[in-house]
Amino acid sequence: MYSIKNGNIGKGAIHLFSALLGIGILVFIASRVGYTQFIQSVQQVNPLVLIPLILVYTVSWVFRGLRFRKLLHIMNVKSTLLRAMSIELIADLANHVIPAKLGDSAKVLYMHKTGMLNYTSGTFVAFMVRAVDLCAVLVLALFSTIFVSKLVVASYMSYVTAMLILVFLLVSTGLLFVFRPGMFQKLLIGPLRKHRFSVAELAGLIKKKPEQVVCVLALSVMVWLFDILTLFTLLVTFRVNLSLTETAFVMLLSTVTKILPLTPNGVGVYEGTMVVLMTGLGVSENISFTVAVIDHGFMNLFSILL
Repeated sequence: MYSIKNGNIGKGAIHLFSALLGIGILVFIASRVGYTQFIQSVQQVNPLVLIPLILVYTVSWVFRGLRFRKLLHIMNVKSTLLRAMSIELIADLANHVIPAKLGDSAKVLYMHKTGMLNYTSGTFVAFMVRAVDLCAVLVLALFSTIFVSKLVVASYMSYVTAMLILVFLLVSTGLLFVFRPGMFQKLLIGPLRKHRFSVAELAGLIKKKPEQVVCVLALSVMVWLFDILTLFTLLVTFRVNLSLTETAFVMLLSTVTKILPLTPNGVGVYEGTMVVLMTGLGVSENISFTVAVIDHGFMNLFSILL
């Protein structure tokens, strides 16, 4: 009993520290840009901008539901789009609580309790969501990075060469994953060891049903494209002159930092990364921080209310 209590206290302390860390990062950036300037920038936002933001971001969640329904279909489980979206929303809500991916556990538990899938199959589906999400984000981030770097490359040929090298690396990595999954299993250490079986399962699934996996990956790409459009809509409101590829570069790289569970749902880390990237592209620090806070706050509040 004593060790259990100590364990709970220890976890609680870690969760509290992570939440305070996220808040601390936000307070630090706000102090740099100036609280008054930040508040003034927020007050300048026309409430009507919520209409296009809600419309665009709703489409993103529809694609999340379609993706999850497709994964359930692959596992021979029938589900409506509404139910699939609801499961994803439940998982996202759990991720707001602690910095770890509690949403995956909530998702697996829900599917088990409702008789949809057992723990093993449910864990595999949750792993699949994370895997295709990570693939979509990294691929789009790499391509957007090359497009942004087009401004500084020495020549057009070097730009084309970089694109070809990236495609070659992506294809090679994909083939290695399918035919040598053991190499990737060894990368999962510590708490991630429990997902090693999922790596082998995914490699086998790609061999058996490649078109199904490609479809799921395509749906993930659509999810992130509409997330990018959400940020782009907000940037247009603030008259920030960033192209769509630059917007993708900023949003995707900021999202990558959320993979490390440092704070609940990446609060503070996401905004800090976005501020650094946007200021690097010539946007003022004040506007960058305001956009980052509204973007992340809107997405979190949207999923909670929905």
